[in-house]
Amino acid sequence: MKTKFNGILTLLLALIVQVSFAQDKTISGKVSDSSGPLPGVTVLKKGTSQGTETDFDGKYSIKAKTGDVLVFSFVGMTTSEKSVGAVNTINVTLTEDSNVLDEVVVTALGMSRSERSLAFAAPKVKAEELNSAQNSNAISALSGKVAGLKVNSPSGNLGGSQRILIRGTNSVTGNNQPLFVIDGIPMDNSNFNTDDAQRGAGGVDFGSTINDIDPNNIESVTVLKGAAAALYGSRASNGVILINTKKGNNSKKLGISLNSSISVTEVAILPRLQRLYGGGSIVSDANGGKNGFSTATINGTEQMLVGYAVDESWGPKFDPNLKVLHWDAFDQASFPEDYLKPRAWVASENDVDSFFKNGISTNNVLTITSSTDKGNFLMSIGDDKTTGTVPNTSINKHFAKLSLSQKLSDNLSANSSINYVQTSGTRAVVGYDGNSVTQKFFQWGQRQLDYKRLANYKNLDGSQRTWNRSGWNNAKPKYSDNPYWTIYENTPKDKRTRIYGTVGLNYQVTDDLSVKANIFADTYNFRNSERIAVGSQSQSQYLERVYDFKEYNYEFTANYKKDLSDKISVNALAGMNSRDFSTEYRAVQTTGGLSIANIYNINNGKGQLNKGTDSSFKKVNSIFGSLNFAFDNQLFIDLTARNDWSSTLPDDNNSYFYPSASLAWIFSQSVLKSNDWFSFGKLRLGWAEVGNDANPYSVISTLALEQPFNGEGTASVPGRLLNANLKNETTRTWEVGAELSFLNRRVNLDATYYNNSTIDQIIPVNLSTSTGYNEQYVNAGEMTNKGVEINLGLRPIIKDNFSWDVDFNFSKNENELVSLKEDLETLTLTNASFQVSLAATVGEAYGTIMGRDFVYDDQGNKVIASNGRYAATRDIVSLGSTLPDYTAGMTNSFKYKNWDLGFLIEMSKGGKYFSTSHMWGMYSGMLEETAANNIREDGIILGGVTGTVTYDENGKYTVTNTAENTTRISGQAYGQMHYGGFGTPDAQNVFDADYFKLRELSLGYTFDSKTLPIFDSARISVFGRNLYTWGLDYDGIDPETVSTGSGNVQGLEGGLQPSNRSYGMNVKLSF
Repeated sequence: MKTKFNGILTLLLALIVQVSFAQDKTISGKVSDSSGPLPGVTVLKKGTSQGTETDFDGKYSIKAKTGDVLVFSFVGMTTSEKSVGAVNTINVTLTEDSNVLDEVVVTALGMSRSERSLAFAAPKVKAEELNSAQNSNAISALSGKVAGLKVNSPSGNLGGSQRILIRGTNSVTGNNQPLFVIDGIPMDNSNFNTDDAQRGAGGVDFGSTINDIDPNNIESVTVLKGAAAALYGSRASNGVILINTKKGNNSKKLGISLNSSISVTEVAILPRLQRLYGGGSIVSDANGGKNGFSTATINGTEQMLVGYAVDESWGPKFDPNLKVLHWDAFDQASFPEDYLKPRAWVASENDVDSFFKNGISTNNVLTITSSTDKGNFLMSIGDDKTTGTVPNTSINKHFAKLSLSQKLSDNLSANSSINYVQTSGTRAVVGYDGNSVTQKFFQWGQRQLDYKRLANYKNLDGSQRTWNRSGWNNAKPKYSDNPYWTIYENTPKDKRTRIYGTVGLNYQVTDDLSVKANIFADTYNFRNSERIAVGSQSQSQYLERVYDFKEYNYEFTANYKKDLSDKISVNALAGMNSRDFSTEYRAVQTTGGLSIANIYNINNGKGQLNKGTDSSFKKVNSIFGSLNFAFDNQLFIDLTARNDWSSTLPDDNNSYFYPSASLAWIFSQSVLKSNDWFSFGKLRLGWAEVGNDANPYSVISTLALEQPFNGEGTASVPGRLLNANLKNETTRTWEVGAELSFLNRRVNLDATYYNNSTIDQIIPVNLSTSTGYNEQYVNAGEMTNKGVEINLGLRPIIKDNFSWDVDFNFSKNENELVSLKEDLETLTLTNASFQVSLAATVGEAYGTIMGRDFVYDDQGNKVIASNGRYAATRDIVSLGSTLPDYTAGMTNSFKYKNWDLGFLIEMSKGGKYFSTSHMWGMYSGMLEETAANNIREDGIILGGVTGTVTYDENGKYTVTNTAENTTRISGQAYGQMHYGGFGTPDAQNVFDADYFKLRELSLGYTFDSKTLPIFDSARISVFGRNLYTWGLDYDGIDPETVSTGSGNVQGLEGGLQPSNRSYGMNVKLSF
């Protein structure tokens, strides 16, 4: 009996022990790093979502059982795992993660540097940040994400140009765009927009050639500024944008990935149009003649007719009881159902917004990668197809890439890549142009037009049906074509085929010395055609252009890396580069109209062909070097030098030397060591000298071939006197910065102050016509840029399976044109379509809008002239610069388990633009403001004062005898005074370019391998771009849509395409 009892007791004790081991117990402890307790460390039971976080003293407690594994993780630290045993206390010391602290950054000439050792700011945007909202334009996707980088992206222009500035504008007349380098290949970023298109006078925005980049192929983007860019010499005066693309993976297996997205685009911002009055000529009262309509006897019956021969909306007030003959009531043969049938005089249900449609964009990229012990490869193909919000507009891109690297021997390796891009476009004309549909919508037109009816834009014989008839019995367009005729019959087309790539050899001479030889190539062919169909308001014609671009860079470098002692290391680079550049341009255009309708061929013209050709060649030879010292891994010195010899400058001035020096000190390693609140500190100081050389044939005269005369070839001497003493522009820059991290790198601050000065500006000066020339380029003048850049990174929450990250950037740049040539205070850059000009003015920021301003009294009241309209200054004055005062961007990223949510808010403050659409929209009675508050019935008394304005001999005015304005003017007079040609201020049409934008929004889910085991990775997301805009001075125009080009002419709106917003979905799969 005793034996049986002992057995039962033993089993019971064993069961108790087993149960006790299976039960959770409380594990507690403290987590520290080298400086002390570490708050905010995530403590998770491995394989579960159960966890906790250390408190401010680094302490934690968690329920776990013996055998569980606890995972301790914290940003910037190496993750640690501890198994639960018999003890209930587990203390952990985390160490810094060298992969985080020493993240590799690709810098100038492809050199890989530790981020810790950089003596300059080199902000980096990774692929997941760049493509979070699946923007098909890689450069636009950078907007708002980098301090000091301003990207102006007109979303309304399908495939349009980007204006990109790094730290402001440096050159008065030269290029201000940064250099783009893709995998070491210097890439051309030309813009084929005409001067008229750039100044808003009409044309096509063909987009920047850098738009050829496939954003899905990008691994990261690094922005180099100041001293960081000096190794690129004369091409780096405006900074460098380095793009590193994806390469073959290191996995031995074949990798296949598919990236597909689809999005819908809709119009976001339109000028507000009035819906109270219809089309008609200038009238003296609300009725204006017989109810404001004209009459005609047709087939024996007197009919009331709309004033369709005018393109303004000062006609009668809408009245559903009035029945009139509209523009489409006279085409008996083609549309007998509408012939002589009156319709009500009302605002159309199918208004301007019904003309626009939702655009659709699809993007698909297939990538295959693999590797062996001796090399790897990547092959990708893709397409991006987009239809615009304007009918019959589209952009289609096809991409292909092959990248190979191979180890040929123990010391010798080879690499190569080739990229093919073909871009085809059918684009809308922009600006103040007869073929710009938006000119017909917002500047001129009639507010009763039904756009569903306008869609029937052809008669049975193929001729045009337009509302703007010359008469009821004359269908010829008087001023405006039918917008559907314009967009389907007169739309330009273009195609660009681009091939770029590299081939190189790398030989490891010793453990410390390596040499490289590379050939970089960038070539493309651009073709476009423009046409005006027979039957259009303008004379029919056909035009073809062809542009060929080639650039080859031959480069050799030697790199020496050596640890001279335990605390001193050196990294030296020396090299040479030879750059060959050439362009060829050919154009041919018909004259006298087309002989046969719908035949678009250069041989179909009635007159003699207009032909034009141009070619240019340029060669630059360079030597360069850099020397980087590191002392005790805390003091870093960078020295660089480059000398360029350019073929475009005279022999005496064709050599220019560009040095730079920078210093970085990580003071947190010695003076102020890291502790529980201060994690890292680095100070930077840099200086550099870079430049901008001249365009080809700036110093040697060439002959321009002209049209033949009597069968003989002719040539002309250019009107510009060339300058054999011309030299390059020089930019000297210095900067100071600091990188600080707090609270175990949960707060990170990077701040920089810079000061740039560009001297020897290349500017044109007028010459007396007695010399036989009009102008000459000379070196004169100085422009400065001073500013601050701030990047602030925060991780407010990191707990269990949830994290919240905030990245904020701020930039403020103060630009000033310090001087021009002696006795030259203002240099006109261009004239707008109407009224104002754009200029560089001494003492002001670059890009000054020049026109007539309001007159103000001493209290700031606007002065009203005797006619009841605003008084204008006698002289042309500055109305403000187009450059912003400051910009900022804020990205918020949230992650919860497999979910992620992110959004980007961007803002721009300051700067001005002039709007032709507002001017003519007010003049023609189209805009809402011309009919608001019963202004057409009651008139308006403008706010301000009357007074006597007198000018002194210096042009300064004084206002005396002021009194309250009591003069009432008609609504029509109020609208039409916005045209400055009547002596009123141009400032009425100048607006602030401020905006706030919800630029990007994305929500995604990443599937784990257990859910979808057939994939290595799988992710689905939804996204939006340009979802909401607020803070506009004039809510009918998005300031980003104002300019149509990447050049120096900005801020002149001549006929915008409305801005867009997009929504879509993306799927990424990897096998």
